[in-house]
Amino acid sequence: MGGRFGVRPPMDPQYLPRPLLNPDCTRTPIGYDVKDLIAETTLSTHALSAGTLELDIQIERRGGLFKLAERQNPKRAFLFVSTVLGRHIPVAPKDHRDALNALCEMAVPHLKGGSVFVMGFAETAVGIGAGVFDGLRKMLPGRELGYLHTTRHPLPGVAPWFAIEEGHSHATSHFIMRPTRGSYHPGPASTLVLVDDETTTGNTFAELAAGLSENGARFGKIVLVTLTDWSNGAAAERVKSVVGDIEVEAVSLLEGSWTWTQDPDAVLPSLPVVAAAGCPTWEPDDTAMYRSPRAGLRGRDMSECEYLSWMEKLPRFKRKDRVLVIGTGEHVWQPFLYAEAVEADGLDVSFICTTRSPILPGPVIEHKITFPDHFGIGLDMYLHNVNPDDWDRIVLFTETGVEGIHPRLRTALGKGNIVDKDGQVFEMMDT
Repeated sequence: MGGRFGVRPPMDPQYLPRPLLNPDCTRTPIGYDVKDLIAETTLSTHALSAGTLELDIQIERRGGLFKLAERQNPKRAFLFVSTVLGRHIPVAPKDHRDALNALCEMAVPHLKGGSVFVMGFAETAVGIGAGVFDGLRKMLPGRELGYLHTTRHPLPGVAPWFAIEEGHSHATSHFIMRPTRGSYHPGPASTLVLVDDETTTGNTFAELAAGLSENGARFGKIVLVTLTDWSNGAAAERVKSVVGDIEVEAVSLLEGSWTWTQDPDAVLPSLPVVAAAGCPTWEPDDTAMYRSPRAGLRGRDMSECEYLSWMEKLPRFKRKDRVLVIGTGEHVWQPFLYAEAVEADGLDVSFICTTRSPILPGPVIEHKITFPDHFGIGLDMYLHNVNPDDWDRIVLFTETGVEGIHPRLRTALGKGNIVDKDGQVFEMMDT
């Protein structure tokens, strides 16, 4: 009998997951694969168009975690582009899950014996925050666990619990909705786990920890979880400075530091110009079947049988199809679970998301689709490193309904399906 998506395991060797999109690693400017250098030394220097970046990698628990690209942002000229995050480079679901599980295994010894409350940052760490929550849920059966992420899109008619600002980001405001009843249990025996893709100063972690404390959410311990920690220990110290006597630990797959030297003659890029909205104004629907968990998740909400039941209604594929699953903005976790289930049935699958992050084209960002945002805000969004010719089938998930997928994006993709917030499936080019 075929698997859940109508194909027969085991995987045919010729359809093993394809490698990630890799640029020419022999180049010395931006865009080469950093893992090729750290085998020889922990120190490296990188000439970018706006200055020079020096990296000092002290501990790397997994090779090839990132590549360097240049941001279209005068506040910070460069970006560490994760190869396992699934935000700017398509990633095999197994590779993404392996990274999440590695982080969970590192975090577990630092947890207190009580409940665990996990939080991720919009938009980049919404998915890995949910993944750390899911991994801990499986590793700690019987524990009370909850998850909440910050959001750029507060729920309509509901006052946010509080808000914080992120200084260097292209989108600075984070709203925090009050978590669903039962999703968090603060107290001296509980642990707060804060998840982000990277940290340099720890300031954003500290802002969130302080906001929680000021709003009555006090925990016995805080654990910072990142893919890459460039703070040289400063992130944990920065959080300690705002939470008093609460113990703070930090775990990551890579630890190091960087030094940036600005070229005084460099012409800094400008942020993308805000334009007229290209899609209807959208407000989140916290009752939709397909949505980001802005009001939180409880561990008992994560029934795999329930998730697989709604996946049964989604597109099926031929045995040899190469499949790309696309999440949109903060709508990451359910699309990833779908990609993971399709991969488990033996198909060649990769996962990626649309993003608000403006990155300049180059060896790392080989393909860039620019289109009006899904939400009617009036800004550009991007889909990076997706050449539709590389895929037989494309499935794009949206919280907004098909009207939030601008014709420019649909035309650029040219094929595939759109899955809306209610689970309805549409042809990409018929909407």
